[in-house]
Amino acid sequence: MGKRGAVLLLCAALLAAGGCASRESSGGTGQTYLVYYSALSNQQSESAVAGERRTLSGGQEAVTALMDLLLSQPQSAGLTSPFPSGLQLLEWQLEEGRLHLDLSDHYYSLSGVDLTLADACLALTFCQLEDVDSVYVTVEGHELPYRTTQQLSMENILLAGGADEPMSLGVDLWYLKPGGRALSVERRQIVKTVDQTLVQAVLAAWADGPEGELLSCLPEGSQIRSVELQDGVCVVDLSQEYIDGLPRSEQTAALTVYAMVNTLCELDGVEAVQLYIDGEPAPAVGGLPLDRALIPDTSLSETGS
Repeated sequence: MGKRGAVLLLCAALLAAGGCASRESSGGTGQTYLVYYSALSNQQSESAVAGERRTLSGGQEAVTALMDLLLSQPQSAGLTSPFPSGLQLLEWQLEEGRLHLDLSDHYYSLSGVDLTLADACLALTFCQLEDVDSVYVTVEGHELPYRTTQQLSMENILLAGGADEPMSLGVDLWYLKPGGRALSVERRQIVKTVDQTLVQAVLAAWADGPEGELLSCLPEGSQIRSVELQDGVCVVDLSQEYIDGLPRSEQTAALTVYAMVNTLCELDGVEAVQLYIDGEPAPAVGGLPLDRALIPDTSLSETGS
């Protein structure tokens, strides 16, 4: 159906006012709903998620039918399901306006932006049902302890996405552990301003450094000249101070570089990172192949002690 049937998520304020999705009967048979998917890989989209109009077949129960659609791939170009392969709805219960969805342990694999988008798609899709005011998600009966909000509704979805609205979302930022022998993740809530792309916002937040005990991975004096996404490769242009300031230890230098690579590759649509220095492709530094696109290496969080 292309993008004709897709309606962009405008902003959280409009959603709270009921301006994006209308209520439908919870019976579901023959009803048409907006089923929400990730739009981050669509560089033409002005929103993090988008809704695709789908009509339920006769005899289908609305909750299970909508969940089946959420877990399948959308029909619209540029949209993708934000849910991990193999995820299943184990059980659901609707009580006093709260829809409790108990999901399989595949949901544990989501974090940062991916978790934010998945939560948003669940809330925006199911809160269209006439009797559903909020969505409560558990994984095999347990809450996700690192989720800031357990009960999801249109009022508290941490997303906006219109051209004139900021977008707030959770991200995973990679930094050095004390001692410089391994990496670790700091979960952060950031705001993408209207004049930033998502990769710009995430890289700027990362460059600000960690808020806790982890160590910054941007060498002192380094400047980020530009960052843009090109066909799945995030091209980052840095100043000469970045190369000059890398640690002398090859292991620590590699961790410093991959902290940036892993952070950017957390984003949907980013498969690798290519570094430039003052507008030219970065040279190899010792054993570090900075002269080529680098793919993420999440095993670095387990190295060292």
